[in-house]
Amino acid sequence: MPKAVRKYDKLIKTIPMKEYDEGGFRQGVELDKKWLGFDVTVKYGVYQMAGKMGKAPHTPHVHDFDQVLVFAGSNMDDIGDLNAEVEICIGDELETHMITTTTAVAIPKGTPHFPATINMMQRPLFFYEISIAPQYSEKPVLTNKAHGPIAGFRSATKKYIMPLSFIRKGAWIYGPTNRDDGGGHLAFIVTKDKVGFDFVMLYESMKRGPYRIGPDPDKPHTHPTTQIMCLLGTNPYDLSDLGGEFEICMGKEQEKHKFTKSTAVLTPPFVPHWPGGVVKLERPMIFADIHPFGNDK
Repeated sequence: MPKAVRKYDKLIKTIPMKEYDEGGFRQGVELDKKWLGFDVTVKYGVYQMAGKMGKAPHTPHVHDFDQVLVFAGSNMDDIGDLNAEVEICIGDELETHMITTTTAVAIPKGTPHFPATINMMQRPLFFYEISIAPQYSEKPVLTNKAHGPIAGFRSATKKYIMPLSFIRKGAWIYGPTNRDDGGGHLAFIVTKDKVGFDFVMLYESMKRGPYRIGPDPDKPHTHPTTQIMCLLGTNPYDLSDLGGEFEICMGKEQEKHKFTKSTAVLTPPFVPHWPGGVVKLERPMIFADIHPFGNDK
């Protein structure tokens, strides 16, 4: 018999990874409003080879929406090391920034950016492109420049470059009600004070299970804004395999969901969720918790 559809099944969605032939971008996914249900578009995947990023003709462009890019290392023993060198141009002068650590790039609407190039790669890197729009679009910038000057310490566009500062997510981080240790590291991306638009993202590696998440791990909670929780596998050659089992409860009913594939948990404002966490773990996984419209209380 077919499995009965439950109330919150539509909010727990296996991420449909596919193979790409887009330069070094070899596996990933593009999720727009039709899939997510929110005015957000998320492109996620892995670069397995160095070279130009994105699609030809690799020229500068602008968007009429805000955007956050994340370049993340795939070494779960040192998540902050990109193990690559990424060159990206930003601003009217196309200032060239060099990225060598796990870094977010916040791009306010109307800000010219790209081209971007992976100059050197020692291991694959994960890439996130989060656009605050129901569908991705871009407008080319007409210029004779291939790129601009190398950005210095006092660069006008330096504020857009946000290297992630990771802390060890050890036992007692949440306090006395949750003493679990997931064995990984945690960083936050918060854009509002630096670039004006409101975006928050938690980025955590998890290396041990079982592991409960949250200061009150047995109690449901809500957020005032949209949340996209991505539980992601870290095998760069098979992004669909979560590498373990994750569990989360949804709604006041605490409807329980378990999954073993890379999955997005979609929570509209004020929908209760939790308890949740890693049930078992065979290899490290990533918790990318995206609040595309901020998380003000």
